[in-house]
Amino acid sequence: MTQTGSQRPLAGDRAVDTRRMLAVEGPAGHLAGWIQDGTDESAVPLLFLHPINTRGAIWFDVVDLLPADRTYLMPDLRAHGDSAPCGDFGLDEWLSDIEAVIDSHGEGPLHVVGGSLGGSLAVCLAARRPQQVVSITGLGSSLNFDGADAVAVIDLFDRYGIPGTFEKVFPEITFGPYADRALIDHGIRLSNPNDVETVKRVWSATVFSDSTDRAADVACPALVVTGEFDGTCTPALGLEMARRLKTTQILLPDIGHMPMLEDPRRVVDLLTPHFAQAEALFADATLSALPHVPPNETGRTDDR
Repeated sequence: MTQTGSQRPLAGDRAVDTRRMLAVEGPAGHLAGWIQDGTDESAVPLLFLHPINTRGAIWFDVVDLLPADRTYLMPDLRAHGDSAPCGDFGLDEWLSDIEAVIDSHGEGPLHVVGGSLGGSLAVCLAARRPQQVVSITGLGSSLNFDGADAVAVIDLFDRYGIPGTFEKVFPEITFGPYADRALIDHGIRLSNPNDVETVKRVWSATVFSDSTDRAADVACPALVVTGEFDGTCTPALGLEMARRLKTTQILLPDIGHMPMLEDPRRVVDLLTPHFAQAEALFADATLSALPHVPPNETGRTDDR
């Protein structure tokens, strides 16, 4: 089987009249990205967190297949996409960016979907804001990057630069064996536009990150999806993430590290029931948290 990419620009195929650029002042500088406005204000929004050294637009293919009723937030984290490459890098620093984005949008409930490190950041956000996060999903994600060779990747950036490194790594490690050239080129167009030193700092901060301890504080439903050929967040690391989050791991045959690009339809098919089940649980929990009003003598629960 061959997975095909498109020759389109970064935007997806759906008419983008409801998609607009995100602009938020974050803790360390300007944060950019995209918002796609939904048609139903009561629908729970989705926050998408991109893998490192990509950008929020990596989610367009998935969003194009999701219902138009929800609002979709797709920020560029600091030092990614069009966001400022300022400040320190790490889980807490990127988490502060995420909180700035969601606080600018409102204080209501939301689902969080993350790719690679974005899944680990989803764990951090759910642990920080248990009353707000309805569900989390990790696609090609892990809680840590145990076994990753930080020095080898840094050497690649020094030797080949940014485009050269991605040109080498994407076909060999990032994508599954059946991804065609157009899909790989599409992924490269979505890669980090920053300079070599910034990208190296992003990689170093990522490979030494670990959200394992925070997973114990996650109360919402979780979904962990791993590509069979993921060489970064391996199936073993994904399985450990699922175990820590008390859920099951779904393994995608023939897929590598980028399920949102390699098989967006399958991703949407997995997300849809996950969201529905999580929203039902969230509604039940919200209802049970309401103060109990005992019935009066006539059996009515009002105060008249």
